[in-house]
Amino acid sequence: MNGIQTDQSSFLISMAAMTLDQIEAKMRGRLAQFRAFNGVARLDFGKDGLLRLDASRSPATLSRDDGDAVCTIRMTLDNFDKMLEGALNPTLAFATGKLKVQGSMGSALKLAALLEE
Repeated sequence: MNGIQTDQSSFLISMAAMTLDQIEAKMRGRLAQFRAFNGVARLDFGKDGLLRLDASRSPATLSRDDGDAVCTIRMTLDNFDKMLEGALNPTLAFATGKLKVQGSMGSALKLAALLEE
């Protein structure tokens, strides 16, 4: 019986909220596709931190350093992960308030389209 409980506990832990480290690892694995964004964006996850995507030069870079950006996308890590996995449409997320944009809306839409690919 303990073996089953341990397996269930492990499963529940794996279903826990995403961390900034996990999101950063997913984003780093996809940096080449963000080159088409051709700009700088802040991904603000509130108390969980932020990532800054700089695709204004090649190769694109990702850091946790704050700085200037053409747009800032604000959302939770979990919703961002759902968007990366294609389970949350960026337009729907924006319409329902799960995704907020500051700065260039055009740039944010371009980035959002790349995120859901």
